[in-house]
Amino acid sequence: MSYAYGFLPNDSGGYGSPTSARSLGRLRELGVEWISITPFGFQSGPTGTSITWKRKGILETDESLKQAADDAHALGMRVMLKPHIWVASPAWPGSVGQTTPEGWRLWFDSYARFILHYARLAGSIRADALCVGTELEKTTVHTAAWAKMIASIRTVYDGPLTYASSFQEVHAVGFWDRLDFIGVNGYYPLAPSRTPTVEELVAAWSTERKRLAALSERLGKPIVFTELGYRSADFAAWKHWETPRDAPVNLQAQANAYEAFFRAIWPEPWCGGVYWWKWHSYLYHSYRGSNEFEPANKPAEAVISRYYTARNR
Repeated sequence: MSYAYGFLPNDSGGYGSPTSARSLGRLRELGVEWISITPFGFQSGPTGTSITWKRKGILETDESLKQAADDAHALGMRVMLKPHIWVASPAWPGSVGQTTPEGWRLWFDSYARFILHYARLAGSIRADALCVGTELEKTTVHTAAWAKMIASIRTVYDGPLTYASSFQEVHAVGFWDRLDFIGVNGYYPLAPSRTPTVEELVAAWSTERKRLAALSERLGKPIVFTELGYRSADFAAWKHWETPRDAPVNLQAQANAYEAFFRAIWPEPWCGGVYWWKWHSYLYHSYRGSNEFEPANKPAEAVISRYYTARNR
């Protein structure tokens, strides 16, 4: 489960807080075995060459991340540390890129400092896996630069590594051989209707299921959905980036999409797991009247619980 910081007055629900510990306890009750926790690095814009991660007002501190990891470990869950780059909307990590060799050199130097900081932290907090990047699809064509960076990461962190590719880039990444498993943020547009049935969605997974199976077989590595989620809104299983923020609430559309994944993909031998986007560190951040991604307190939560607890029996 992608375990996200919940923004609350006085930061009362942040990573490492008592509220966060209670939220983790609820995940364990649902049968969750792995969580990802997400610190951020900040870039001024898509062509910026400097990434900052320690500045006034940053709430995902090393100390709070360590406490969240300790709390999860105490509950018997394992932790993947998954740093993200934040660029102001409408840009996103896939927008990050440079136009000159010097620009690329500066960017990779800055990113290496950022990710090596979190690689060292991953070791010190006993993180069970580290994701070295998320949806930086314009950067991953620079295979040699990534290979060099991954080699540096392995000198300070000895656990499993992955990269969270966008679904558009997963088949083009040239450094999967340097990593321990293939990561994909699987927001595939499946069905362009308000509330597709489970059966329609299972059928819609067919093509991508075959392509991912072939990728896993070719590289000899499992595939983990480093992010996957659906809004509780109309058209939940289509292009979520085009869905208006005020889209009508549709709890059934979200639940159907979760159910379809568990039927179509979960049993596949190449599927190493899924991190659902997202579950807040404040347990009651989500509610049935919300049209956002959180499954908590919605029918989709029951779908998760049914499959996870059945697996753990």
